[in-house]
Amino acid sequence: MRRTLIALVLGTGVCSPVAAEIYRCQNDAGQVVFSDAACADNAQTIEVHPVTTGGRLDTGTDVETWQPEPASQRSGRDDGCDQGYIQSTRLRTLRARRQVSTGMSTEQVRYILGDPDRRDGHWWIYTHRGEETGRYRMKDGCLASWR
Repeated sequence: MRRTLIALVLGTGVCSPVAAEIYRCQNDAGQVVFSDAACADNAQTIEVHPVTTGGRLDTGTDVETWQPEPASQRSGRDDGCDQGYIQSTRLRTLRARRQVSTGMSTEQVRYILGDPDRRDGHWWIYTHRGEETGRYRMKDGCLASWR
């Protein structure tokens, strides 16, 4: 057993690092593509340093991230519902709590509450065991009110 332990300790110290070249190319649409093989005539070999604990993956890059419009700019729009975009994490939380609010789109309400059991004009009606549990009025594809 002692020999096995010594061989195991020595074996872990002898591992060699694995390296592969990474190529950066630009396709016909102008998008940057990374590949392990030269993907175009303009391929550039790039060097990637391993990330250490606590490091950042985006060091040295300038990345634009999408952010939803502030609520103050959304409320005056006439191209959709007042709520507009709801972040997926928030939408899943609302679904777990079965909470809706005015200004949500019909798709958002359907995601949170499911398909209505029946419809009466603009009203979506939900029931449980034969009793009405909620009535939601949809107007122009948005939740206008409920009772």
